[in-house]
Amino acid sequence: MKKAVLFLFIFFSLSCDKGLSPPSSTSISGTVHFIGTPKDSVKILAVVLVEPPPPYATSSIISGLNTTIFPYTLSTTTFHDTSYSYTVIPDTTYHYLGIAQNFGDLFKDWKVVAFIHDGKDSAVSFMLKPGEQRTGVDISVNFDSLPRQPFIK
Repeated sequence: MKKAVLFLFIFFSLSCDKGLSPPSSTSISGTVHFIGTPKDSVKILAVVLVEPPPPYATSSIISGLNTTIFPYTLSTTTFHDTSYSYTVIPDTTYHYLGIAQNFGDLFKDWKVVAFIHDGKDSAVSFMLKPGEQRTGVDISVNFDSLPRQPFIK
């Protein structure tokens, strides 16, 4: 009997592979840095992570449709460095990460005030593997020099 219990104990100890542990989340995070102050009114200032590539209809920034993630609404009165973090769907390519500002009508008055881009001023895409945690993806907002807009005219 003792041998059977010992065998079962060893068997279950060796075969357990974190079965009850939560899976590691897949995430992207960084800090938003602000330079200057907004030139227009600010109703909403948010970190946006968008799945399809630009260009976009202005309304697509807020439409959801599983293509825009909006969990980080930033302060609209003080512009201090702010950390953000997204839990994302693994193996999904996100084509645009930036800061969007709403200055009027919720469905049409948006502009991008910063986005992650490469040396050729093209948006950087992100695809993270399961459990990958990309940190240090910082975004600099310079209200005195806005980037080109990714919207359809």
